[in-house]
Amino acid sequence: MEQKSKRGLQIGLAVSASATMLFLMSNRSTRNRIVGGTKKTAGTINEVSQFLSENREEIISQLRESSNRLSELLKSASADVEQISARAAHLKETTVHVKETTQQTARDIKNLKESEEGEESKQLESNSNVEKLPTGENMSS
Repeated sequence: MEQKSKRGLQIGLAVSASATMLFLMSNRSTRNRIVGGTKKTAGTINEVSQFLSENREEIISQLRESSNRLSELLKSASADVEQISARAAHLKETTVHVKETTQQTARDIKNLKESEEGEESKQLESNSNVEKLPTGENMSS
């Protein structure tokens, strides 16, 4: 079944292409436009071909120069990326070191505060056991 539909499609395309060609060839103004367009295209291709052959060396040297400049730019960009990467790694190391130092400082302050609170409570306990001496206010009563 598929072969019949493919075959029918091929026959239909061939018939329509033939009909189109017959119409184009029988119509004089269409034929003139096709011939004129073809001549114009051929002329343009000849001009481009001639320009390329006359300026071949200059075009090749410009391409080489552009290629060399592009290569230099890529090398420079590669070096810049390496530098940025190295600086980023150094910045990461420094940041980690600052974080660790800050955490250690916070622990040290917490320990110092806890030890001071412990000493203050010991002093308060020892002070509560001390008998108060009479002061000027207590003597007059």
